[in-house]
Amino acid sequence: MEAQPTTPAQLKYLATLVEKVGKERFDAEFAKAVKGTGIEPHAPWERTVTAAKRLSKAAR
Repeated sequence: MEAQPTTPAQLKYLATLVEKVGKERFDAEFAKAVKGTGIEPHAPWERTVTAAKRLSKAAR
């Protein structure tokens, strides 16, 4: 099965989750998710939604 692009609704949902858990936890979990993959960690200046988009795009 081929991976599908992330929809705007899914990104909105991810943004809502990030707001609930906080930026620090998002950063920690993002770092775990990208460790060893060659994907850059979440940059301090990068919006969390942008980072989530980047991660979901790389997963395809």
